Amino acid sequence: MTELAAESPLEAITVRAIAARAGIGYATFFRHYTDKDALLAEVADILIRQFMVQVRPLLMQRDRRGAARTIVNFVVGHLPIYKALIAGGSGETVRAEMLRQTLVTMAATRQRQPEGPLDDFIFFHIVSTILNQLAWWLRHEGAIDAEAMAEIIERTVLTPVSDLRQAPPKGL
Repeated sequence: MTELAAESPLEAITVRAIAARAGIGYATFFRHYTDKDALLAEVADILIRQFMVQVRPLLMQRDRRGAARTIVNFVVGHLPIYKALIAGGSGETVRAEMLRQTLVTMAATRQRQPEGPLDDFIFFHIVSTILNQLAWWLRHEGAIDAEAMAEIIERTVLTPVSDLRQAPPKGL
């Protein structure tokens, strides 16, 4: 799937093409996945888990700039599939599914359970905002270099969220 995403828009990729590239029979594909979307969900889940292995230690050390750089470099390292999943021509449906899958996977890998509505809000805000910023960046490739994009993520998402956690609004 990731190789094909580098060559064609997601909507043009067929199960037959996936099976042929993987060197398996068409029917074999359906023994493992119900459809192409199920495969995409698994690809997204794997990417998110790989990403979390890299970024979690930096977040635990409160290295927000390092975490932001890791986010951007991870996307650059997997550019074709991220372009397809969050910035591709497939439209909002695929990006919405990527957001949903990211939220599910990251919630499952959280080291501590949310302690209230602010934790849930911050979690949703971080995931959705960073995905949307990355989608914009990928659609405007070349407008902003990777280092500047990392700084934008750090300054517009990670630092403000950290400040909000340290001084939550009254009533929470």
